[in-house]
Amino acid sequence: MQPEIETEDRRKVRQPVAFDRFRCIGANCEDTCCIGWGVPVDRETYEKYQNAPALQVAGRPLSDLVDINPAGSSNGDYARLRLESAVCPALTEQLCGIQISGGESYLPDLCLKYPRVLNVLGETVERSLHLSCPEAARLVLTDPDAMVFHDGEEARPPYRPSLLNFVADDPDDRLFRVRMLLIELIQERSLPLWQRIGAMGSAVDSLAGVDLADAVPVLEDYLIHFRLGMFNDALAAPQSDSKFQLETVLEVVVARLSSDYTPRRFLDCYRDFMLGLAWTPDTMIEDLVVRYDFACRRYFLPFVHRHEHLFENYLISYIFRTVFPYRSKLAGRKFAIDSSRESLQHSFVLLALHFAILRTLLVGMSALYKDDLKIEQAVRLVQGFSKAFVHSTSFDSAAFEYLQKTVPDPASKVTELVMDSPEFVP
Repeated sequence: MQPEIETEDRRKVRQPVAFDRFRCIGANCEDTCCIGWGVPVDRETYEKYQNAPALQVAGRPLSDLVDINPAGSSNGDYARLRLESAVCPALTEQLCGIQISGGESYLPDLCLKYPRVLNVLGETVERSLHLSCPEAARLVLTDPDAMVFHDGEEARPPYRPSLLNFVADDPDDRLFRVRMLLIELIQERSLPLWQRIGAMGSAVDSLAGVDLADAVPVLEDYLIHFRLGMFNDALAAPQSDSKFQLETVLEVVVARLSSDYTPRRFLDCYRDFMLGLAWTPDTMIEDLVVRYDFACRRYFLPFVHRHEHLFENYLISYIFRTVFPYRSKLAGRKFAIDSSRESLQHSFVLLALHFAILRTLLVGMSALYKDDLKIEQAVRLVQGFSKAFVHSTSFDSAAFEYLQKTVPDPASKVTELVMDSPEFVP
């Protein structure tokens, strides 16, 4: 049972700088959120539509736009907007006809909140952004300071209670402190990013079986030893295996593309990846590897060196938004602090896989754009990937199942999946 919203006038909020700066740009957005997604309609909003025949979109009453969801399991998923060729029926000249005709109070919960994420941990509302929104992705990825966090207060209630995700109790902000220590590790630029990701896997593993009350000192101790170089030998990976990277990423990407609707912007990035590596049906994997390695050293790594915050901010956003490395024990149930090694490794492998997909595809795109690769193209990739993969209800489980079948111990292979060529010297 969800805790009730407190009745005091103000409450604590925490968010990155990018959240403060976000404003929906409406019809100027290059990839509307009104195409390609099923939209659940909460019961309260559904009933508003039934009782407001005068409110119309393109001559149709709002009640004609929705169907009761027979598979709905909660008041939040009571009905669905009836998509028309993957397009929301309320979309009118790139704007929301429901908001135009009735205002925000008639928007379903999902539409009113997106791309904002509002997680309640203890006494704090943690506010972040989904990077599937082009404007959110641009704000998070282009500004080196976008993921600097700050605390504040807000008046109650600026949100409907149904918009808040009640994640977990968090005495003494322990969940936040755990994530901030992992973020410190990701920002430790004395090592290349792939080694930092490998170190984070080791740090997360050190939390296995550790009660949340003891997790912070465990990570603080790990960071001390990490900065003293005591894990350098363990982080030294074998020679990079580009064939493994390409085959793994292509397998999971192609499986996703064949399973569900895929947004145009991600398909455009995937096309650029294929064009950059001159990939045709007749191309041998060995030829792809040669082109991939060259593009990685010649174009991709210099680009990332010029924009070190790009992938760092992506990872920080992921860690903060998902309450990494913890996750719910049971699908559809209230978040639980699961510190089992299996659960923590699962979370880490998925984070690393998301990063590996972005990294691999951007290497191929760099082969196409060469020295003209711009941060805007990387933003487009992250946004398209987030919309197609992060919001997929089946991708993470299917990808993890594939890794378990092909790699006996996926966590042990993550470093090879994300590592760069050792030949690059900035």
